[in-house]
Amino acid sequence: MPDRPNGKGIMTSTVLGMAGAMGFLGYIGMGEGMAVLWNPPSLGIVLGGILVAALVAFRTSELAAALVSVMTIFREEEDIRPDIAELVEVARLLQRNQIHEAEERAGRVRSPFLRLGLQLIADAAPVNDILHVMTWRIQKMTEQEAAQARLFRTLAALSPAFGLLGTLVGLVGMMQHLGAATVEQIGMNMAVALTTTLYGVVLANIVFKPIAIKLEQRTARRAAALNVLLEGVLLVRLGRSPTIVAEALAEFVRERRDELHGAA
Repeated sequence: MPDRPNGKGIMTSTVLGMAGAMGFLGYIGMGEGMAVLWNPPSLGIVLGGILVAALVAFRTSELAAALVSVMTIFREEEDIRPDIAELVEVARLLQRNQIHEAEERAGRVRSPFLRLGLQLIADAAPVNDILHVMTWRIQKMTEQEAAQARLFRTLAALSPAFGLLGTLVGLVGMMQHLGAATVEQIGMNMAVALTTTLYGVVLANIVFKPIAIKLEQRTARRAAALNVLLEGVLLVRLGRSPTIVAEALAEFVRERRDELHGAA
């Protein structure tokens, strides 16, 4: 359950990755053409097995949430600085004792997470209570999104197994008719045996595992951003001046960027 809307910018790395994957698959089939790699029975074995296993292992609500989360890997996260600006604006109103105006402005804050923190400040909640409630919100968001990433990691682990299953099916079919089978029949069974392994490896390492990694990175960025907002809420609750709040959060954002990207 997201705490804020997704960013509107397209994540370039995802688009480039998808284009690279298509080019890579095209390069694999370049010798004999992509038609050689197309085998509907093999694809049915791998996708059917993955679907059945996913339905057994996960609830339908978890599967639906995971499918929705896939769309987020195509969008950049929104910048946290507008949220910080809203927080500082409310802090200035509180410093001027414009309580009613501060409450109205807090109600228009776009981030539900930040809006909750400002509401707790307006209610004069103790610092420990604010820390507990908002930390729980961050933990809940992290757990929910981590579950989505785990689902795709599970699918990545299952894909090669069903590829191997298709290989065994093809080999069994070939062995059953080995004495009387034509070369064409043997070739069809071998094609099923080999292409299912290919599909399993491709789905695991080019589809499911990269999606899981992307979702995990997104969750880490979102948790870091929410922790910055939490620090700002606590500073406002402790009565720090808007200038100090703005400077402290700007420093937090710089440190977060350094930790995430290794900038000096």
